[in-house]
Amino acid sequence: MRYLLPTAFLCLLGCGLMRAPTPMTSLRDPPLAGTTARCLVLLLPGAGDRASTFREEGFVAAIQRSGASVDIVAANATLGYYLKGRAAGRIEIDVAAPARARGYEKVWILGISMGGFGAFHYTQQFSSHVDGIAAFAPYLGDRSLGAEIEAAGGLATWTPDPPATLTKKNYQRQLWSWLHRVTTPGQPGPSIYLGYGADDRLAPQNAILAAALPVDHVFHAQGGHDWPVWRGLLQQFLTRSDFARDCAGARP
Repeated sequence: MRYLLPTAFLCLLGCGLMRAPTPMTSLRDPPLAGTTARCLVLLLPGAGDRASTFREEGFVAAIQRSGASVDIVAANATLGYYLKGRAAGRIEIDVAAPARARGYEKVWILGISMGGFGAFHYTQQFSSHVDGIAAFAPYLGDRSLGAEIEAAGGLATWTPDPPATLTKKNYQRQLWSWLHRVTTPGQPGPSIYLGYGADDRLAPQNAILAAALPVDHVFHAQGGHDWPVWRGLLQQFLTRSDFARDCAGARP
């Protein structure tokens, strides 16, 4: 099963980011020696990034400085896994399941751009393993589908497709259908937080999802699709979300 992403992502053809080796590798930043983390934080990179980019861009340090009791694992979920339709499965088998075996009270996934799509895509298939999602400027599919949802009055009033096996033809509709279900009041699902820049090229699609979320679950910033914006969004998330409560302090 292959998932097709926008042409802009395909500029990476031929480079190392197009490979999808088995197993998927990851980088771990554990809690301080002698402490046990309350939460697992799984980081998923964007199309042009690797697991190490989260360290380089200050995300790991910022999460650690927040005082959260966390074990941080960045998956090297590069573009090739998505194009080959292997991202969710390899994240689960090679990264998430082995990490969960260490035992945590909560599991949060944070994804950037393509990794934001990946956070939803993975949770859609392994929902019982995820308590919360933070997606910054996530790719959410074609604008034509977004226009259809807007024409229906928004995600809450749009008619979703019934659950089906994911294919390259239906994965976008299935994602939005899943988002419809988990954002419906009273329905089970992870706690979802969304952040994006005002000038981000993906802002129109993100705004459709934002309208279906509680106001305090949406973070905004000035700027476009880049790391300075995402670092600002991260600070908002770390101080104004359920994550701060779920993962505060060391576990007894």
